[in-house]
Amino acid sequence: MQTQIKIEECEKPYCVIHTSVETDSIKEIAQKISMMDESGKSTAVSGWDGDYCIQIKQKELLRVYSMDKKVFVECESEEQPLLLKMRLYEFEELAERCGWTDFIRISNTDIVNLSKVHKFDMSLTGIVKVIYGDDKVAIVSRRYMNKIKSQIMMAKNK
Repeated sequence: MQTQIKIEECEKPYCVIHTSVETDSIKEIAQKISMMDESGKSTAVSGWDGDYCIQIKQKELLRVYSMDKKVFVECESEEQPLLLKMRLYEFEELAERCGWTDFIRISNTDIVNLSKVHKFDMSLTGIVKVIYGDDKVAIVSRRYMNKIKSQIMMAKNK
């Protein structure tokens, strides 16, 4: 495929694809480009609401969780969780590859966006609750407490 970079005055970089026929591979390339920021890193994931595919920007993601052998994503722009067609570990790998450092696993079934967490509720029973979004709650498993504490300390020092 031939490529060309053209330097001109514009507010934000944009991409134009010239083709004689719109094929599935061209659509896929266009979708991948549209999901990137200026550094070339992906800024969105695809969530599914029935037959509708909804692009969710990384900054809108609140929580990714598994339930009934399916993975869902909660985001600010949608009332209902959307189906994410990947496994939790695949989302973790994607977040790492894309440089999304705010995502942290809090249990075997939950990953939260640390930048959307309002507070950690340290109750007397030893259960730690993560309060995020519009007062939504997720429970931290003891297995992940040390990892969360170290991530919070790193974020605090930035």
